[in-house]
Amino acid sequence: MKKASLIIEDIKNNQLNSTFETIYVDTNLIEGQKDTFLEDGFAFKMTNEEEMFKYEVILNGIYNKTKIEGEYKKFVYETQDAIQYLNYEEKQKMFNSIISETLKNLKLMKADQQIILIPYLEPFINERYLNNYMLLTLKQHQLYVKNYQRNIEIPYQLYGLKVLRSAFSSLKGIAEDENYEYYYYDGLKKIYIFDKKEYGLVDSFPIVDKYFQGNTSLDDIREVMTYYKQPQQFINQLHELNYLSDKVHKKIMKKLK
Repeated sequence: MKKASLIIEDIKNNQLNSTFETIYVDTNLIEGQKDTFLEDGFAFKMTNEEEMFKYEVILNGIYNKTKIEGEYKKFVYETQDAIQYLNYEEKQKMFNSIISETLKNLKLMKADQQIILIPYLEPFINERYLNNYMLLTLKQHQLYVKNYQRNIEIPYQLYGLKVLRSAFSSLKGIAEDENYEYYYYDGLKKIYIFDKKEYGLVDSFPIVDKYFQGNTSLDDIREVMTYYKQPQQFINQLHELNYLSDKVHKKIMKKLK
């Protein structure tokens, strides 16, 4: 019986539709925000799909951070006459009522019951952005956030692969085992395998061939992944879903015998 890793190579070799154009479009969206990354303190050098997904997480965090900071500046400007008569707690309560609506439109996740707005910052800093923003207006706290290390691996060191299963990422979790988590990205019709301990991309492969037209189903893909370590059944399931054409299916199955 051929190993699953070799079956992946067969699918790759028979997936002849060019994914470069799709990658290029997605990469362009990230690269177009290069200045945004640099302004927040991140170096920007994206060379592969793994980095594309990791920069996407960072970008959504920067957006949230910028949005909350902008809401606070707006709050101070619009209420400057009134808030001078309020104490600290009253000001914070007033601001919280304003950002409650903003939060409904932001991409968030939960980690140990703490809502995380900015996945590259620690939980206690996220808590302040949510519930004690005015503490962040103090110089020492502003310097702490400004000087906190910036690299695209920080979210995984802080929160693990949970970040990729959240709204921060376009990847969709589809399966996991003892060592790996498996994700699907519909933009490229590919499955991505991440190591649970190192948080790095181990492998990726397409699940459709060049003849496929139409839409995939996340539920179907999750079902297919139950056969991932059974190569023949795995390939047959992709064929039954019309993700693999008769021609490609027949070619791969010959190699399995």
